[in-house]
Amino acid sequence: MDSVITVNEPYVTYNSPLYSSEDYLTWYFDFRTQENQDIESPNSFVGTEIYYKIYNNYSNLLSQRNAILSVNSASNGTSAATKMIDTYSYQPLGTKPVQSTSVFIPNDGSNRRVVIRLKTYTGQENYSGDNKEQFVSCVKIENVEQPYIPYRNGNSKSFDFFDDDDSDSSSSVDVEPEDGDADFYYSSSASESDTYYVQMFAVSVAFSTDSLANTYSLVLDLGSVPIRKGE
Repeated sequence: MDSVITVNEPYVTYNSPLYSSEDYLTWYFDFRTQENQDIESPNSFVGTEIYYKIYNNYSNLLSQRNAILSVNSASNGTSAATKMIDTYSYQPLGTKPVQSTSVFIPNDGSNRRVVIRLKTYTGQENYSGDNKEQFVSCVKIENVEQPYIPYRNGNSKSFDFFDDDDSDSSSSVDVEPEDGDADFYYSSSASESDTYYVQMFAVSVAFSTDSLANTYSLVLDLGSVPIRKGE
């Protein structure tokens, strides 16, 4: 009989933004991983993955987010992660430089704080204050010195859909999502012109040596941010 691996989800958010916010200072994700896992086989716990989805209609975002969270309970096991990945095709977050790891945040045995801001906002390109994560596109993982920039799944496209900060010269890097993109839920009725919304979740991942497949924790709702032209 296959053993059941129970995985504890990332357990706290310090900043969970909302797509409807008008304050770009709050448009970043800030949470802590749960890497002190009590799993029978210590090598089973792989780490923490980040999943995202892009929308052009916030009603679709809310509908799918609520559907995921409606089954996000211990009694439903991995249903929330399954709905997020298999039903709604949420994609794993990428980075530049590309990480050579199987999950976004590999297990190192200690709970770590993670800050993610998807894009640099106009007028803040050269900001270098103590709270840089609040202004500049970045992925900051506690105890990891390597700086990363968040990229869409596949690591070839940034979240600066309009290249508002004029930081990249390649048109293939900064492009708007298109109908048919795996990470984009397209609606013919956009909520606002030149505006997209990105919802993110974090989930702990373990590998079962019995089933030879990943198993997931409950998901942690990291929040959602708007990405607007000119901001």
